[in-house]
Amino acid sequence: MQDLESCASRRVGSNPTRAMMDQREISNEISNDRSSVTKKGSAKLKVEVAVADITQSKKDLTIEVPADEVQIEFEKTYDAFMRNLKLPGFRPGRVPLGMIKQRFTKEVTQEVINQLIPHALQHAIHDKKLRVISEPQINEVTINEGQPLRFTASVEVMPEFELKEYKGLKVSKWIRPATEPELESVLAHMRESAAEFVPILDRPARDGDFVSFNLLGRFVHPDREEAPWHDPGGKNDLEIEDNLLELGSEQLIPEFHENLRGVLAEDLREFRTALPEDFPEKNLAGKTIDFRLTVMAVRKKELPELDDDFARETGEFQTLEEMREKIRERLQEDALQKAESEMREELMKQIVSAYDFELPPSLVERETEQRLKQLANHLVRSGIPKESLQQIDWDQRYQEAEAQVSHESRLALVMDRIAELEGIVVTSEMVDGEVARVAARSGDNFEQLKARLTKLDALSSIENRLRFEMALEAVVSKAEVTVEYEQSSGTSSPDGS
Repeated sequence: MQDLESCASRRVGSNPTRAMMDQREISNEISNDRSSVTKKGSAKLKVEVAVADITQSKKDLTIEVPADEVQIEFEKTYDAFMRNLKLPGFRPGRVPLGMIKQRFTKEVTQEVINQLIPHALQHAIHDKKLRVISEPQINEVTINEGQPLRFTASVEVMPEFELKEYKGLKVSKWIRPATEPELESVLAHMRESAAEFVPILDRPARDGDFVSFNLLGRFVHPDREEAPWHDPGGKNDLEIEDNLLELGSEQLIPEFHENLRGVLAEDLREFRTALPEDFPEKNLAGKTIDFRLTVMAVRKKELPELDDDFARETGEFQTLEEMREKIRERLQEDALQKAESEMREELMKQIVSAYDFELPPSLVERETEQRLKQLANHLVRSGIPKESLQQIDWDQRYQEAEAQVSHESRLALVMDRIAELEGIVVTSEMVDGEVARVAARSGDNFEQLKARLTKLDALSSIENRLRFEMALEAVVSKAEVTVEYEQSSGTSSPDGS
């Protein structure tokens, strides 16, 4: 079995005289002939098509091109060979037809196949209204001059399914009001962000202080002579500049705390430690390391007072009370947005759970592999060592990604059908508006961004996303939504009552 591309591109090259003719020129000429006929409006190829349903997403097509159409293509190909073939002893365009039929039958036949099969397949797919999503697989090609061309093609298609009821779905929108502890947590985070690290000059470091230091490390090998220390930037195994450690906090290497308690600025500490085999950083696991720490500074963290001055320093508020009220409002807005998002997620789960139709295997496989590649690239860019990547159970990750892709693909197909039934149309103005919003957020020029997205064929993705969102909006507008508020006691009341 061979795919359409290989069938259309295969060339026979065993004949020594083939090097003397330009096959591409012949193919282009025949294609141009067909193009000129198309413009005249008579390029409709007569084909007979039988469709066999193998699965919900796979069809086998049996296609026949009538003998008269095949003969016309043979004659075009012979004519093109006669005009372009170069043989010793003959002027261009003067090679006898009989010699071409005698010496180049295989080449001529292959060229006819190359021209007719893609054209016939295109007509068959269009006539049967098939939504083909993968390269057709061509098989069982039968062709002889003066006889019909017959071949079979296996194609993967978008599955057909009956759209089930999507109007009047029942769903709850749970709203959890913002709480005072959440407000205090935001304020505490703001104070932490505004904290100052003040140098300590009158006492040694103790728990709760922050010690910044430069680190050198060398691996200890029992069977080797101890390596000398090198200046920073030299050949040390480990080097970290201006590392910051809070004494007494959780730390993977306890010896750091033990050796840094009681230090002053410019102190030097040297110690050896053996790291366990299960140490998170695989390149250090199981190693014995000599550390040399040069203390740069000992500091304490001072938080600003929570008062009107602090509120004014943020640049947004005049008083602490005003800041508290605005934070409450934002927390409540976040709670409403979260409730809306969760409600829509629940609706999508209800919709997709009603379907179990088969998905095209190539579609799921292609998207799953793409997601795993993106994950691997992200981990590498994040600095994850290759050794750690090898520890990942990629088979398990593949199964998880495959399940997610299947879920999202079914949902996308169902929402597409809903959009079609609802008469949803995404206009070019809508797409431009979305591009403009992206450009405004990123600071890009609209025209330049649109040109890049067009080149990357990304505008269709924006169109599909907008179509999906509009279809979901139609589902939400027709759903029976009950608003419920979570109470601090654990009870709830519909519509806030």
